[in-house]
Amino acid sequence: MSGYEQFRGKRLALVESMLHDAFYNGIHRARHFGCEVWLLVRGEEWYTGGRPLSEHPLGRVDRVLQVDTHDWRAVADALTDADGKPVVDGVLSFSDYHTEVTARVAESLGLPTQGLAAVRAANHKHLLREALGDDPSNVRWRLVTRRQELDAAIDHVGLPLIAKPPSEAISFGVRRCTTRDQALDAWRELSAVRASLRGQPRPGHVLLEEYVLGTEVSVESMTADGVTHFFGATSKTLHKDTMLEEAHSFPLALDADVWDEVRACVDRALRAISYRQGPAHTEVMVTEDGPRIIEVNPRLPAHMISTMVTDVCGTDPHLDAKLLALGAGHVPHRGPGDGAVGGAAVVVLFPDEPGEFTGIDGIRGTDGTGGAGGEPDHGVSVHLHHEPGDLVATRLDNSASVGFVYARAHSAEAALDEARRAAGRIRIHTRQEAP
Repeated sequence: MSGYEQFRGKRLALVESMLHDAFYNGIHRARHFGCEVWLLVRGEEWYTGGRPLSEHPLGRVDRVLQVDTHDWRAVADALTDADGKPVVDGVLSFSDYHTEVTARVAESLGLPTQGLAAVRAANHKHLLREALGDDPSNVRWRLVTRRQELDAAIDHVGLPLIAKPPSEAISFGVRRCTTRDQALDAWRELSAVRASLRGQPRPGHVLLEEYVLGTEVSVESMTADGVTHFFGATSKTLHKDTMLEEAHSFPLALDADVWDEVRACVDRALRAISYRQGPAHTEVMVTEDGPRIIEVNPRLPAHMISTMVTDVCGTDPHLDAKLLALGAGHVPHRGPGDGAVGGAAVVVLFPDEPGEFTGIDGIRGTDGTGGAGGEPDHGVSVHLHHEPGDLVATRLDNSASVGFVYARAHSAEAALDEARRAAGRIRIHTRQEAP
């Protein structure tokens, strides 16, 4: 990896963070290369669960600022001097709930930015649908703002359909509906939600989208000056009968013509929203009639997917994205074959039942009580993000996991086999009520 010496002497402000070690470690790798990192948070408890921030990896940044991160003016004020000039070289967020605020701050301060309109279109999924327009990668959709619009929306979209909040993340509130009654139930449930998971006000609108059959993948990319470099495609397997993501492998071996179509449709989507720079994690359904855009996420992916990209492509998306935010104009043109391994995979560990996390069995090399790592097999590691006593799986979204099994091998398929074998030996223990 090269180019990371450009971090030296720079100061980067991060507005909130996504959870888990991949994002925390990405921060400290930038600090290792000489970048001063400030972290702006609205409240520490989102990350610490009531424990001291000093005991959390985020507590080791150079400066922590308590700011109302829902208010772009408050964030901008925290990052300017008495003359209104920025005291940082860049501002960035990987939090779905704060990328829009961050883009607005960057534009107001004249700092490098993904583009406020682009981030807004990606985050508010009905705006993405509007931007895609007649592109063949779009699907039938309707935004339902009141009950009287629901029947006509169902008629337009057709059954089965997907109902979801237009501005949420981590698969929260995504419902597959095969009947009108299910669609009505989904409307009643989702229209009653008037705040995001981070407390931002929501109008209670519900997005209905055509349910498309095919193979869902994600595409990992990095854009600089409006030109996008593609690292590759990631496989996706869902957990049981839910919409939650359970396993991924990278790079997914798509036929060359299919990959060309997928890459082209993602490139069109990013151009449609005028995405200027930064990482994108774009979800695509590969159908018999061509690829369909599911979502565009203007951030790095979760579930250790960026770690897979690093291992397979030989570049670090966390560092690459931070350099772009600092104005370095840095996009490494690397891909599969340039890294240390041919493939990597991750299996997400979900408990069978929600409740208090009491322990875990089946991990050789750890004490079985939730330590942050272990080596069940050669090339396989276990990464837990919960400790005994934590409440887990209290919501049906991607926050319900307790950890990951990560594997590296000569191919993505082999890595996924290794990760699944290791995950199959693991048992997660919960109890419904604390003593």
